[in-house]
Amino acid sequence: MKKKILIKETIKLLGTRGVKYLIFAVVSSIVIAIIELSMSIIIQLLLISFGLLSEEVKFLTFSTPKISLLNISIILIVIAIIRFIVQLTTTQTASFLKEYIFLKLRRFSIYRILYESSEEVKNSSAINFKISELYSKSSEFIAFFTNALCMLVQTSILLCILYLVAWKEAFIATIGVALIGLIVFKINHLVAKNAKQVPTQQIKLNEGIEKISRNFLFIKLMKKRDEEYNEIAEALKEYSAKSTSAYFYSNLATQTGPFLGILLLVCIISISIGLFHTNGATLISFIYLLSRFVQSLSIFSGYYGNANTFFPQYKLSLMSINSNFNLATKESFDRIRLNGYRKSFKKNITNHSLANEKSEFQPSPTITFTNVTFAYPNSLPIFENLTMTFEKGSQIGLIGASGTGKSTLLFLLTGLLQPNSGQASIDNMPPWEYVSQKNIRIGYVGAEPYLIKGTIKDNLCYGVSKEINDLEILNILDKVSLSSIIKEKGLSYVIAEDQSGLSAGQKQRICLARALLNEPALLILDEATANLDEENEYLIAKILAEIKSKCTTVIVSHRAGILKFADKIIDLTSLKSV
Repeated sequence: MKKKILIKETIKLLGTRGVKYLIFAVVSSIVIAIIELSMSIIIQLLLISFGLLSEEVKFLTFSTPKISLLNISIILIVIAIIRFIVQLTTTQTASFLKEYIFLKLRRFSIYRILYESSEEVKNSSAINFKISELYSKSSEFIAFFTNALCMLVQTSILLCILYLVAWKEAFIATIGVALIGLIVFKINHLVAKNAKQVPTQQIKLNEGIEKISRNFLFIKLMKKRDEEYNEIAEALKEYSAKSTSAYFYSNLATQTGPFLGILLLVCIISISIGLFHTNGATLISFIYLLSRFVQSLSIFSGYYGNANTFFPQYKLSLMSINSNFNLATKESFDRIRLNGYRKSFKKNITNHSLANEKSEFQPSPTITFTNVTFAYPNSLPIFENLTMTFEKGSQIGLIGASGTGKSTLLFLLTGLLQPNSGQASIDNMPPWEYVSQKNIRIGYVGAEPYLIKGTIKDNLCYGVSKEINDLEILNILDKVSLSSIIKEKGLSYVIAEDQSGLSAGQKQRICLARALLNEPALLILDEATANLDEENEYLIAKILAEIKSKCTTVIVSHRAGILKFADKIIDLTSLKSV
């Protein structure tokens, strides 16, 4: 990634608020440098107050006055308070920006899962890798970068002050610091070299773990456990080795600065006394400022090294940002203060049972595919010039072997995928436009029952966009043969997070009841009976028969039971009606 693009994407990631806080931190570091100058003057005032300096002392062409010890103590307290506030502000700003960026990146990741159609962003392994590895370490990079930038500004100002106090000694210090910086730079180059290999090793590790977790039984039966274990163990060792090397060189860079700085200080004192004959008071102030300069430089080196460690992950995070980033993160942290406390504000809570959100009944739609051709990237077409119509109020069954395009057809039908050519439409509208309309009710039941943590009633009302009462709920539960469980447990029965306490058939029928409660214009069932016995499957088929003509129903299934009352069954293997 080029530097210009890197800076542009960083500003986009930080946003207006993040940039303001970064500038605020830099200004605070300037104040800290001025405080260090004040401390060097205080040292001279103390020496005069103690009588250790009897002659008139000048500091930056100004004569140092004699001030009482009490006044010096008061000045010291004031400086200490200012330093405490400014230093706390600087470090907390870095911590705030770290969490601010982590929040924005995670929020963006969730946004992409819910609102973008790309299958890549929905891959669980990729999502976990981004959140646990990329985004976490990118936020660490922001914190270290902020601290490093502040220390760089502070160090630069201290160097300028050193030249004002004693330019000859400062010149020697500059040469010495340049040599130290060159050594530290070489070490940091080794940090970057090892750090950039860490994300690659992490990806390999994640892929390996996912592979064995998904195919454990197969690996066991094929007697490949030892081989797979050794491969993962090797990847773990490689990841740890690269991470350890990066941290070692980062720590080496941090400790090299102070060590060489002390040697430089000894050299400057010897040369100043023996060659330049600099006056004692000035030399004391210079030594104090130089020690603070070296310390600041050392801290900067540490922050810079750590930032280098996490820079590869940060670049990868920037590459994942697209045009939707600002839309997805526009309100991040807007109501959180620097200290973490949230500002009080009124929420406009939306309730789907409110009368002003009640959607009127919509007639069942007609679905058409006209000369639709679709292929995934670098793959053969799944559909070529597909033309067919699902009449409104009809019940259509889609069958076919795995890989014949059942799920793909559903994605085209719901607008999650767009045809390469041709047109898919629902009531003469593009599918994505139809399903996005707030007044259109759509029911969906998949192979795995989607239940939230809450009561049975909460689950039945989830996503329902019309007013419903308990009587309607009880009636629909009676239709799906769940009356007995409601009599036993009640609508207020809380479904546990692991969904224990309910059978597979009961959970699936709750999902079907939820879909029917919404009185959908379009009902989609995607392998909804895959995990049910024949009795439960036939029960659902009868329920679907009762709602014929009230909604257009599309049923994807490899089982015949649920298709018993379908108007048309389309075999995608041959694309012929049977």
